[in-house]
Amino acid sequence: MLKDEIRRHYESICEKIHSVCSASGRSSEQVTVVAVTKVHPIETVQAVLDAQITQIGENRVQEIEQKAPHLRGEFTLHLVGPLQTNKINKVLPYVSWIQSIDRRKLVDGIEKRIEASSQPINALVQVNTSGEPSKSGCSPRECSELCEYVAASASLDLRGLMTIGPLSGGERETRAAFALLRNCSERIRHLVPNPHLSMGMSNDFEWAVAEGATMVRIGSSLVGSRYA
Repeated sequence: MLKDEIRRHYESICEKIHSVCSASGRSSEQVTVVAVTKVHPIETVQAVLDAQITQIGENRVQEIEQKAPHLRGEFTLHLVGPLQTNKINKVLPYVSWIQSIDRRKLVDGIEKRIEASSQPINALVQVNTSGEPSKSGCSPRECSELCEYVAASASLDLRGLMTIGPLSGGERETRAAFALLRNCSERIRHLVPNPHLSMGMSNDFEWAVAEGATMVRIGSSLVGSRYA
């Protein structure tokens, strides 16, 4: 069954996280695996939930709209991809986390659209730590200022930072990008005493954990190759 295969993959990932944490003096309980199910069908996402993996990540608002209403069981949904201001209303009913806050305009848009009585959404500020122009995210030098702005919002609960490793490059370059995010987090501890660091995907999550990741976003290593 797909559920059993996913569970085996999850346990293998957790074993690797445990090994890295042990080597660096951390507890593996400090690291959350977010299952990224971009372009996978509802059946696969449900199999992830049936395998008792409850943290789900999606990149696209359209997929969240299509999948979330049909899923059974308790789960926490993370938007891990870019969010356009004209799609804020569509995603707010479903997500508990937005990991891609990268500009003031987006914060303002959420502030305008979320109901005052609603629970604040957990927010991570996305930082472009590799400097690649194709990536979203504020620059490292802008990080602290944007975090201050998010922290002042009544609609968002600043929880930490997110980054994506270099699209090309080896361990040295990738770990340097992750270390830069960790360094950025030190400058926001007056806002978030224990900031989350969401970094690392299927091909580099072990390096991310070694550099302090508290969330890893795992897609293909958990649910197999994507369909598109």
